[in-house]
Amino acid sequence: MNFSKHIYSLLSLSLLLSACTKETTIIEKQAPESIRESFTAGQGEGCDKVSCITLQKASLGKIFLLITSGKTSGSTPQWYDLKPLVVSFEKSGNKVAILGENYNSIYKEIRTVNLIQTFDVVKEDDKTVTFNWGSGLKTLVAQSPIDIDGPLGDATSLTESSFASLTITDSFIRDVKFNEKSIELEQISKTRSGHLQAESEKNIVLQEKEDTIALNIQIRAYNLSSEFKAKPFDTSRRVGFFVNKVSKPENSEAVVNLISKWDLSDSKGPIVARISSSVPADYLQAVQEGVLYWNKVLGKEVLQLEVNVDPQSSPQDRSIFVHWIPWLDSGAAYAKPVSDPLSGEILRAQVFMPSVFTRVGSANLVRANNDVPVAVGAVACDLTASLKKIQVLSQEASGSQRLRLAQDMVRSTVAHEFGHALGLRHNFAGSFSAKVSTQEIAESFKTYTKTPDHSGLPASTSIMDYLSGMDDILVSAYIRKAPLTYDTMAMKWAYSEGASDHLDEAVSKYCSDEDIAIAATQGLKIYGCQRFDEGNNPLHREYLNAQMERQEFVKVLFASILGRLYPGDKPEVKEDLKKVLAETNKWSRLSVENISTAGSMLMGGVIKAEWSSLESAKAGDLMSSKFGVDSAFSRERQRSLAEIGGYGVLLNKLWRDQDNQIVTDWLPRQIEELKNSTYFQSGMTLANRPYSLSSEEQGQILQFFNKQVEQNKKVLASGLLALAPRKNTKAATETSDALVLPYGLMTENDADALVDLYMDLLRASDGSKVLKVGKNLESSVVVALPFLSTSERTQWASLMSGYGLNFYMDARRELVKRFQLSKINEFLKAVDSSLDLSTDLQPGKLPSYLKEKGLLESDGAAWLENEIEIFETLKKDPGLN
Repeated sequence: MNFSKHIYSLLSLSLLLSACTKETTIIEKQAPESIRESFTAGQGEGCDKVSCITLQKASLGKIFLLITSGKTSGSTPQWYDLKPLVVSFEKSGNKVAILGENYNSIYKEIRTVNLIQTFDVVKEDDKTVTFNWGSGLKTLVAQSPIDIDGPLGDATSLTESSFASLTITDSFIRDVKFNEKSIELEQISKTRSGHLQAESEKNIVLQEKEDTIALNIQIRAYNLSSEFKAKPFDTSRRVGFFVNKVSKPENSEAVVNLISKWDLSDSKGPIVARISSSVPADYLQAVQEGVLYWNKVLGKEVLQLEVNVDPQSSPQDRSIFVHWIPWLDSGAAYAKPVSDPLSGEILRAQVFMPSVFTRVGSANLVRANNDVPVAVGAVACDLTASLKKIQVLSQEASGSQRLRLAQDMVRSTVAHEFGHALGLRHNFAGSFSAKVSTQEIAESFKTYTKTPDHSGLPASTSIMDYLSGMDDILVSAYIRKAPLTYDTMAMKWAYSEGASDHLDEAVSKYCSDEDIAIAATQGLKIYGCQRFDEGNNPLHREYLNAQMERQEFVKVLFASILGRLYPGDKPEVKEDLKKVLAETNKWSRLSVENISTAGSMLMGGVIKAEWSSLESAKAGDLMSSKFGVDSAFSRERQRSLAEIGGYGVLLNKLWRDQDNQIVTDWLPRQIEELKNSTYFQSGMTLANRPYSLSSEEQGQILQFFNKQVEQNKKVLASGLLALAPRKNTKAATETSDALVLPYGLMTENDADALVDLYMDLLRASDGSKVLKVGKNLESSVVVALPFLSTSERTQWASLMSGYGLNFYMDARRELVKRFQLSKINEFLKAVDSSLDLSTDLQPGKLPSYLKEKGLLESDGAAWLENEIEIFETLKKDPGLN
């Protein structure tokens, strides 16, 4: 038996990347391209069953490819695919066997095959043998059709002789079809799988579950194309493709990772994108544009469209099926390419698009609508008749901004999934490599809905990035007309001859899932390589998002309330306002996540390491990041901070409003703005539905927002503490903790800006109070109630610390100290003209002393005690107290 000899020769050719197939062993063992020359439907006595198959004896021992896909059952059935198997058929006695070829063998001295299954012979003659497929395959080799290079890839060693399998407990064959290229068997199977589960600390049991799977099994002739050129994975990791792992002769540890890619030779013809008839008319063009984006990337018409395809159609060779799934709470879209296990040539693929991607959040709509929470420009004309005709054509939504943004999301998602179907992996460094600034992205997005043919922006270098919000929308618009730089670079490299052709990190950096996962094992995140990070300056973007979230808080919530009160997809329905407001409660507290993330970026490495540079992560040098000595991260942080204007500018802009005042009453101001707006009573929702709010409904909405004032009053203040210096136990003495900034983070210009900020923080009030003071408490003095608590003001005093800086803070700290001393002495003069804190030897005991003497009541003593505490902090370096 020389099947393994053939496979070994075949494998050797693929590893040498030869385009030549002249060796006689290959010609002898390749089955005829037409499957009808090997297989026909079984006929005659004993073959009245649908599952009888007649095999030409001349095709025994020839090489075929067994490709299995399946549809799961349950409430969310989906297609999935298994790794194709290289097989041959062998007859012995009254049995026909399917044998899996052992192409992972690294030597030919021991020739083996894997037995997949045997079938009973029904009849035979000199030229044919007819066997009964019976109830179908009894087991499935449960290997994924895709793999990745690196430690997080398929853990199964290529030297392993056994494979994970899925047990079939019962099945039947529904149909067998024959065409020129393949046999296609439809098999319905009940499967059983199990996993170990702990019911208690001592009791581990095997939990089994059953499922029914509709299998599509295709058998086709195997032919390593003479024009297809396999390509090893880029070991420098400047681009990322899915891979097929194959053994290297005589080296069990030296696995060769061949990338997954299509054969784009002219003789193979186009790849057909088969678009399901389930795609709604509103999104069909967006789906097509997402597909055809890759023709722009590849520079030729590789993909052709076929629309209105029956959703029940089985997978076809050299095609990518686009399934549209009406699933509004799905977690993700996905794609599955199926590759030749020896060469990496992608044979077919499927893309799954759930309708959840048509949902657009109110925050995106408000920003895209130039920060206005309702539709503007609507003309109050009676166009009912015309609108009804338009609604029939556009499914009652095509004119809305919400639909347009949803179409953008569908376009970019389809393009992303097609990238996977073409072999590409995620690249989360795409946005980090973008050449447009975060400010340009924010400004461009504000004009988006007002510009029907907006050209978008390349906010990422790759559609394989995970983008969110405005970045996703702008990139989606951009790819209608032009390719992104990383995608072009990756595809040029994949179809080039050289190992490093076209690769240039100046064009785009690359970073994927395993980089994030490996960094996470060390408790680190990678600066510039995060899922859903935005822009080429992560720090600046977090700052902008925090700023925008506060500035648009009421507008976004109001747009959300209107959108649910007057649902765009139910033009005759108005929901109950009380119910809508109750649902809105879960979004009624300002998030400080963006500020906290910015804080960890600024302070990372001072207390503990939180961030790694992309450079260190790719080099495998996470220990440098872990111990806070990642110089590349420090450089990136300084570059990002410089774009904002520095540490002082960042803090001032987050704390201050447009009038340069400390933000204390931002929410009441926004509520008042809503109350006085022209759109509070009536207008057009962002889904283009007219609305009108009664006086009672307006009152309910105002009451809802007013209830949120108290819980949001200090949210911003507490969040901004993330941007203040933090404790570093390594720098602490035995008796104190040090509050420090990373070295070089703050310049002298920053220090001057922070002096002004801190004095305004000390002045910031939350109202005032009249205190009784003096002899017999006959006098009174009005004092401001501080907006920040004593502990918060004390911590912000650490901004005046000189610890870890390369310049002196003494003079600046003295300026703030004098300001605080003047404030206290002014109060003391009202209590007793002879008092002066600067001459008192024990200022900490002064409040209780004055209270005992009857010169202060309890509230006055408490106020004075808090102010003296701030002063005492400033008397010495607050970073070292």
